[in-house]
Amino acid sequence: MENSREDRALDRSRDKLKRDLEKRFMRAVDEVLDIAEVAIVEPQRYKSFRSKVLRAANNAIRDLKRGLDTNYKVLFVPTMEDVIEVNQSPTVGPRRHDV
Repeated sequence: MENSREDRALDRSRDKLKRDLEKRFMRAVDEVLDIAEVAIVEPQRYKSFRSKVLRAANNAIRDLKRGLDTNYKVLFVPTMEDVIEVNQSPTVGPRRHDV
């Protein structure tokens, strides 16, 4: 079956949301790991802690994406910051003069 234009737009919007959520979530995880690295003095304990946190974060992201795929229709509505306009200059070439 061929997807309609609306379905493709919804798919792109959902994919954008998944990428944005993953990026923000992992940024928070990175900040937690930065704090933990200072708090956990022993490198081996930190390495173990880091592995567990990253595993939990990746599992949460996979669950989130699966939930979005099965339960949501998402439509991205761009703000003016998201819209880029390109103005093309007129073609340069010989001018035609009607006499």
